[in-house]
Amino acid sequence: MIWISFSSNILILLTAFITLRIHSSHINHKEFIWFVMFTGISSGVAAFGHLPLVDERLANSLLFASRLFSLGSIYFFTSGSINFASFWNNKMIRATNVILFIISGLVLFWNNQFLPVMIYGIFGFMGIGLSVYFSDIRDASQSKYLVVRGIGTLSFSALIFVLFKENYHFWAINISHIMMSYSLILFSRGFVRLNPQDKKISSQS
Repeated sequence: MIWISFSSNILILLTAFITLRIHSSHINHKEFIWFVMFTGISSGVAAFGHLPLVDERLANSLLFASRLFSLGSIYFFTSGSINFASFWNNKMIRATNVILFIISGLVLFWNNQFLPVMIYGIFGFMGIGLSVYFSDIRDASQSKYLVVRGIGTLSFSALIFVLFKENYHFWAINISHIMMSYSLILFSRGFVRLNPQDKKISSQS
């Protein structure tokens, strides 16, 4: 059972680097490359941090590093989305994103729990993310649709984990990991099609 959960975490890491190898040269917004990369690294580090074979102090350090990478991945997603969006030059949104990132990081340093990552993720994906890609519903491009599907899949995976982690931890965590892997495929395909012309159209709307 332990090694299945380990493998599902590694699956996210492999998915991240395979999709980057295929798509990175075609992604115009480099923040999205860092988002996919940090998500993969976070899961790879967490895979070892959750192993009972690892010394407890080392495991706690690995889990802290994994959560820090997760915060970074969310920050890069939100930054890339803000840069793409019609409100890309809105200083208040940019400042709010930075402040929430810093606060989440401080809380993580204080208690080393996954909660600040989840809260910042809700803001980054459900708040900024959906606002960005629905900001001009008339320009409902395939790229936006894929990214929104990625957000939905990632959010649903988190919901499954939160709802069922107590009674069905094994199934919840592994189904969540598989869905996260799939979301990275959706994200990377969408990021490839988010091009400067899309941004120009959005900024003029």
